[in-house]
Amino acid sequence: MSSLRAIKGKIRSVEKTHQVTKAMEAVSGVKMRKAQIAALVARPYAFAAFRILSRITRSVDIARHPLVRVRPVHRVLLVVVTSDKGLAGGLNSGATKCALAALAERGIPRESTGILAIGRKGEEFFARRGYLLEKHIQTMKDESSIGDFAGVVSLITKLFIDGSYDECVLVYTNFRSTFEQESVSRTLLPLSVEALGEMIKGIVPEKGAFAEANANVESASISADYLFEPSPEAVFETLLPRLLAIELHHAFLEAKASEHSARMVAMRNASDKASEVTFSLTREYNKARQSAITREMSEIIGGIEAMK
Repeated sequence: MSSLRAIKGKIRSVEKTHQVTKAMEAVSGVKMRKAQIAALVARPYAFAAFRILSRITRSVDIARHPLVRVRPVHRVLLVVVTSDKGLAGGLNSGATKCALAALAERGIPRESTGILAIGRKGEEFFARRGYLLEKHIQTMKDESSIGDFAGVVSLITKLFIDGSYDECVLVYTNFRSTFEQESVSRTLLPLSVEALGEMIKGIVPEKGAFAEANANVESASISADYLFEPSPEAVFETLLPRLLAIELHHAFLEAKASEHSARMVAMRNASDKASEVTFSLTREYNKARQSAITREMSEIIGGIEAMK
């Protein structure tokens, strides 16, 4: 009987775990869709700013700007976007591996690398390995706005202009579909018009319910001349921090959608496994119960036979 009670206790425990994982799966599914929609809602604003930048490049030489000028890379600042919580499969490990691969590709040693971690998992990973943490920023709410990244942009631009770092690399997880997330690295500074265009195009996923929106991506190659007030240089100076904030905000939204998607899939797998374990334990319980009943019946029959 003690064995039966133990098996029954395990069944109840697994069933409670199943309830929790199913609830977490449902919550993550809702949050994933909200994060994906938030990225799409921000897309028209991002693309409009990109078109303005493309037009400015025809009127002014931006290559001499300190945030655009390319220089030899000796020190790199990594902006790594991860989650604060686990239970998301290999999401965070994929982002950190991508960051290490970006450093290895550039041949930058640990001593010449600075880390700006958005999310606790990234901070813990690089802190354990002795990297210099410039700043740790807790993951913001899913409903964050572009303005929330103004402080991060100010810090990044200051470190880059001061010469503390020669390149700033952004690492995050790109949401491709519900079951597919890809860790990517992009050069944030020095600013590149081509890289920014690829980032904005990538706001719409390649697969899923919103994939058809990629067909409507406008062309930024417009040959008309424009008159800027007060001047193209002044417009560019105002636009540049906004573009960096847009890129960071987009990366954050992509990472959030990927996090919720990975967690939803992980919780679904956990729920399926819990169902399998419950079925296996129930069958084991029934076998043990049947064996106990058979043994008791044998004892009763044996006792009756002994009394004859």
